[in-house]
Amino acid sequence: MPIAVDPPGSPVPAGPTRLFPLARAGGRLPGDDPQATFDSVRGAVLAWLERRVGKIPPEARRFGPFVLDRGGTVAEVAAWSAPEAEIWAARLRYPDDREPGRVWRTESTILRTAREVRALVRLDVADRRAELALDVFSVPRLVRWIVRRHGLSMGGWALPHGFRRGVEGAELAQRLADPERPVPAILLSVPDRGEPAWAGVLDPGRLARRLAGLAEVHVVSPEAARTLERVLGERWRCFGGAVRLFRAPFRAGEDAPSRHPLFVPDQIRSFRSAADLPFDVHLSLLVGRESLASRHPDLELPTFARVQERMREQEFARARAQAKPTDELLALAEEENRALRARLEAQRRDWEALLALAERERDEALSGLHEALSGLHGAYARIATLEAQLRGQGRDPDREVPVLSGYAELASWAERHLAGRLVLLPRAIREARDGLFEDVALLGRALLYLAGPYRRMRIEGGEAARRANAEALAELGIENSAVGGDLERFPERFRVVWRGHSRLLDFHVKKGNARDPRRCLRIYYFWDEQEALVVVGSLPGHIRTGAS
Repeated sequence: MPIAVDPPGSPVPAGPTRLFPLARAGGRLPGDDPQATFDSVRGAVLAWLERRVGKIPPEARRFGPFVLDRGGTVAEVAAWSAPEAEIWAARLRYPDDREPGRVWRTESTILRTAREVRALVRLDVADRRAELALDVFSVPRLVRWIVRRHGLSMGGWALPHGFRRGVEGAELAQRLADPERPVPAILLSVPDRGEPAWAGVLDPGRLARRLAGLAEVHVVSPEAARTLERVLGERWRCFGGAVRLFRAPFRAGEDAPSRHPLFVPDQIRSFRSAADLPFDVHLSLLVGRESLASRHPDLELPTFARVQERMREQEFARARAQAKPTDELLALAEEENRALRARLEAQRRDWEALLALAERERDEALSGLHEALSGLHGAYARIATLEAQLRGQGRDPDREVPVLSGYAELASWAERHLAGRLVLLPRAIREARDGLFEDVALLGRALLYLAGPYRRMRIEGGEAARRANAEALAELGIENSAVGGDLERFPERFRVVWRGHSRLLDFHVKKGNARDPRRCLRIYYFWDEQEALVVVGSLPGHIRTGAS
């Protein structure tokens, strides 16, 4: 989407550009004297601007508004005040030293009330290219100064200003699972022997500084990694030199592993992103996108354009109250209209940029999904071949699977023994926590049946496969049939999302009746023809409807 860079003093040469939002960092600043903190941060912002544009005007020293254009590098300040609050905002735009047509924009908004100070820094870049290619990514130095000098917190959660090493696995697991954690956590695991794969491309200290206010960085020992896996489950492992990004919030029993991407050593050594970014930049941009998507209330501060507009409104109201001459009022009204149009245009550009970002993320996710599915299908085919060879030798691999002993281990048990054949959706795992069906071992054998004889019947067909399916059902004493009238009357209760599409749980394995949940087994699923998978969406009991 072609957009223009906002005036005044546009430093971008003629031609279409795109706006790429990169990150936003902010929160509450602690302290007993809000006015002193407010002035300290404003002074730091002015010093930061002065390093970019040179000497600033005298009114700037008194925190007054100004616009300064020095050869395409534009610094601006706007301020608005009310009896109960004061807002001060600055904006800096400057051309990239190496990339013609690329312009960086940083906005800082600081709010002071009688009780607190809040700050927010936004970073984005305008570029002519359809895809943004960066050699390095970092929050503005101003953010690092605020975090180090004053500290930042979101919802009472203090944002760290450096990486952490030596945190015990149990403590780290608790920290990751805390629903109040507002920012992502990056785990850099250390192998038992040798250097980690990330050592050549990531420096924990430098990464933590570049992502100050945006993420936590943890270096995880082998012992802590093993404890973490034991506490959270096998699907959330991160050890042996792997790197993992845990987004916020993290729900161990509900989230898909792909939501919290894991980079194993081989991936890190030969990393190539869709935009050919270095691994550290790719990881940092993922963190930046999380900050853009966050709806944390501590990040809800007005943009520079909005503060500028409110400042113009205040100036116009003050001039009217003082009965200024008509021509002066007209000039102020025109200036206010220009500011309003500029804000609306800035909002349009920001929305277009965020929409483009969402579209890029969707395309990247789809591309990654297709690649992953392709790899999975290849692995599944190899597994199926090996299983067929074992059955041809008179051995059934499923006979050697250990008995499922409790609902707590259901997710890891299914992932270890049913992968590639049967998938448990997060809803099923969540419902299993409160499962009342007492014969957990039978539940496990029923899932093995679905992954084994039933799946082979769907794939192979033929009389022999149908006979094997019927024998397995008789041996277990269970039924497998289409869901009845409840599905037609209450379809929403049977609807799940799979691979981004809505699907109905139209079949179920059952035993017992719904009157006694301790003896009522229900496994609701559908058959994915394309991937040859049984997808289980609800268990171990009857799906509750308006009639039950």
